[in-house]
Amino acid sequence: MTDESELLLTDHELLALLAMNPGESTTFTRELFRLAAVPHQDVLERAGITTLLARGMAQASGDDIEPVGRGALVAAVLTTSTAWLEVAFVTPKVDHVMFVAASEHGSLLLSLDRLGVHQVRPVDTSDGVAHLGVLLARAYLQDATDGLPAAAMVTRHAATESPRTAHLRREPNDAWTLKTGNGDAAQAVAVPAAEAFDLFSAALA
Repeated sequence: MTDESELLLTDHELLALLAMNPGESTTFTRELFRLAAVPHQDVLERAGITTLLARGMAQASGDDIEPVGRGALVAAVLTTSTAWLEVAFVTPKVDHVMFVAASEHGSLLLSLDRLGVHQVRPVDTSDGVAHLGVLLARAYLQDATDGLPAAAMVTRHAATESPRTAHLRREPNDAWTLKTGNGDAAQAVAVPAAEAFDLFSAALA
């Protein structure tokens, strides 16, 4: 993805690209992308290979299929990732879900679509995936893109660390609430608007 900033991929194409390099990172990425329930060599995976071939993002190499072009970059990142991010933006009327995968080959942001055709684009995670999550949340909540109330939930995953989750909510009266932790251990506190994103960032660090 050098010239084009975005790429559209279907669920079955993602499955096919992930299957081209099995390993621990691939397994975690499949789980995070909610694709783990689909068996290896399932009909969806085979359909993905077919469309990747038709779109010029895979090619036959003897008896194997290998990714090429933009398909090769996506496969390299998703199957060797060492850090991941889950991002959800929620309002009473709309919600958006995104994932970020970061590896030595680059980082990609996947914006989920309910019809199964997802936007994939390169992103900069040189300051860490958590930093990117805070930037995305800041843009969404400060601009009130889909109105208020609105909430941002970010979960940071790493290969060698436990996940960290933080929720930040903005009310129509400009009151802000930060929630950290999971399950019974979760705690929510009111936070000043001027400090909301600094505290949000610290909760994900």
